[in-house]
Amino acid sequence: MKTSAPQGRSQALVASFCVVLTVVASGCGTVKTTNTARTGTEQLLLTDAWDQALAKIDFRPLTGVPVFLDTTNATAIDQGWITSSLRQAMLTQGVLLRTKAEQAQWIVEARVGAYGTDTNDWLLGLSQTTIPPTFSGIPTGTIPEVAIAKKTDQTGVAKLALFAYDRTSGQLVWTSGIAQAGSNAKDVFIGGVGPIKSGSIYRRPEFMGVELPTPADLAGGLGAEKNTARTGEDVAASPLAPSASAADVEAFAP
Repeated sequence: MKTSAPQGRSQALVASFCVVLTVVASGCGTVKTTNTARTGTEQLLLTDAWDQALAKIDFRPLTGVPVFLDTTNATAIDQGWITSSLRQAMLTQGVLLRTKAEQAQWIVEARVGAYGTDTNDWLLGLSQTTIPPTFSGIPTGTIPEVAIAKKTDQTGVAKLALFAYDRTSGQLVWTSGIAQAGSNAKDVFIGGVGPIKSGSIYRRPEFMGVELPTPADLAGGLGAEKNTARTGEDVAASPLAPSASAADVEAFAP
């Protein structure tokens, strides 16, 4: 029995496909993943708390005055973010920053009172227990955790204050008062399923990377407030109107 040329070519193609499929199926691949020393959640908690505290500072009394920003006492792990955000907030509200103290009329000194995180854990169920060796015949070992419900709540706290004095006379001319703010991130597990993520650093609650609908969504709206911490949007605060006049500036001059 003869096989036609088209049929022979079809059989050859099928055989080739089977060989390729076998090679691909028998292969393996690896993906290399790395992690930074600090988690992204920790960094978001801290910088978000700092941004909220800084937003409470009113720099308008310094408007139009040549100012040097002293950040010697404003030290924290995110030093670059802290210093840059301070300068941006002052410039946005009309402060005239100088790079050298001798070029300024006033010196503004900033200080950080708190910049860190706290974690609280809550468990409904049995925590992990280790049975120590006591009497012979009694088994020892570790009983794993059995959680009906579990929650981890991590908070970030920032506290800052600033004051200004005249470079020549040393007279105190302005104080900001103490500004304090916090942020939080929560992970909830129900029956070992989770985490369900929520908190101020998230736009909406998330489950396995998928955003969950909120009551406002179910009601047909998205709500009036929205946190854009993880949307990649750069939302600049609206600048406050200047409040210091030329007479105010001259009143502080030595």
